[in-house]
Amino acid sequence: MVLMMAGCAISETMPSSAARGELLLPMPSLIGARAGALLGGVAERGSYVQLRYPVAVSARNNDVYLVDAGSHRIFRYDHAQQTLARFTNLTPGAGTSVYAAPDMSVYVTDPANAQVLHFNWDGTQLPSFSAPGHLARPISVAVGSGGRVLVADGLYDQILVFNSLGMPLSIIKPQQVRAIAAIAPGPDGIYVVDRLDRRVVVLGWNGEFRYAFGAGDMLEPGAIVVSRDNLVFVGDNFDHTVKVYQDSLLVSKVGGAGAEPGSFSSIGGLAIDNSLLYITDSQNARVQIMLINTRLQ
Repeated sequence: MVLMMAGCAISETMPSSAARGELLLPMPSLIGARAGALLGGVAERGSYVQLRYPVAVSARNNDVYLVDAGSHRIFRYDHAQQTLARFTNLTPGAGTSVYAAPDMSVYVTDPANAQVLHFNWDGTQLPSFSAPGHLARPISVAVGSGGRVLVADGLYDQILVFNSLGMPLSIIKPQQVRAIAAIAPGPDGIYVVDRLDRRVVVLGWNGEFRYAFGAGDMLEPGAIVVSRDNLVFVGDNFDHTVKVYQDSLLVSKVGGAGAEPGSFSSIGGLAIDNSLLYITDSQNARVQIMLINTRLQ
C-alpha cells in the first residue's frame, strides 16, 4: 500500500489492525513536508523539509510542533496546509522538549539556559520562565489545573509550579520519585515517569501522592502522554515499545525494534490530540501517527 503524508509518497505495508481489534491503528507517518512560511512570513519556494532526528513532539488542533535534533530546529507542521515551517530560532539541545498548551501558546524547555521559553502560536516570544537556584535543568513542561505551568527539573528531581505569567508559586518534591524523566497532565493529576524505579507515579495537583503503576512492565521508560479518558501511553526504549495503561493495568503494547510501520528505534516523545497519537521514531527519522480505536475503550 502506498501512503501519502506531507506531500511525500512512502511505501509501507500495514496490517489490518482494525480487523484484529487493536487499540492503536497505524496511520501514514510524517517524514517531511514542503516548506511553509518561515519566521517573518517568508516561505522558501519549491523547497522540501525532511525530518532527520525528531526527539520531541506536541500537538494541538491543527498544529504539530516538533523538535528535530538532526537539523537543530523546532518546526510547526500545519495539518491543513501540509507544510513544515521553522517555529523559532532557538537551537534545540539535549533535553529540549515542547508542549502546546490549551490556550494555543507553546512552551519549549531550554535546559542549557535553565529556563522555559514561551511563545504565541505564531512564534512571537513571550516572557520566559525561570527560577534561579530551583530550576537548573528543565526537561518537561505541561499546563495543569487552573492554568498553572508545571516544569520538571531533571537535576533536582522536582516540579516547579508557575502561574501563567511566569511567577514561581511552589515546588513539588515527590518523595515517591527518585528520578524524573517526564511529566504529563491527566484526569487524576500529574503523571510522573520515574526512570530509576521504572514506573509512573501519579500526584494530585498539589503534589500529594495518589497511586503508582507500571513497575515490572517497563525497563527504560521515558516519554509519557495521557488521554482525556485516562489512557496512559509510555514510551519504553528498552524494547522500543509504547505501553498503554488503563486503570493502572497494562492493556496493550505496541511496537518493537525495527524500521517497518508500527516498529520503533528510539522513542523520543509522545503527544496526543483528540484521537491521534504522535510518536517520534528518532532513529528512523519520522513521526509515526496512530489512531486510537475508541470503540475498544
